[in-house]
Amino acid sequence: MKNLEKYYIIKKNFLEMLFRRNFSINYKEYIMNYQYFKKICKIKKNYYKTLGVFTGNGSIDHKLVGFFKNRGMLNAIYLRIKIEILKLKNAKVGIFVIKKISSSALKIIKLFKEYFVIELFYEYEFILNAIKHYLVPGHELLFFLEKKKLLDCYKIKESQLPKILVINIFID
Repeated sequence: MKNLEKYYIIKKNFLEMLFRRNFSINYKEYIMNYQYFKKICKIKKNYYKTLGVFTGNGSIDHKLVGFFKNRGMLNAIYLRIKIEILKLKNAKVGIFVIKKISSSALKIIKLFKEYFVIELFYEYEFILNAIKHYLVPGHELLFFLEKKKLLDCYKIKESQLPKILVINIFID
């Protein structure tokens, strides 16, 4: 997989995660295809590194900034610079997509945990979108009549079906 393809997949899956968390995202970026992404990356040199600033739906105060550290290790110096950006943007949440992290950066995260929520994701966690994977079976909520029909068809009781929470992210 070429680097630009990898960055495209990471950005798409990052935006989907934010959408599922009820953050406002740029719809044009969300539906962007790879060819258009390549074109933008030629015009804007650091576009692929930029994940952006996002606000939670219904609350302007709920801001999140996404950072993508595509080279090397997330170290204390880089992290301190990005924490300053969080302060400037009035954001309480920072999400970092990284390859590796230094022990000094982990200490910085612990120092600032009372001021900011810092989430760390490794690149490989965004390469594969588990929600859309073909091996994940479809999940859907059934209305009362549909459920009764299913139970009658298989001659089973409701207690014999597997349970799933309504808030589960796999339910559309």
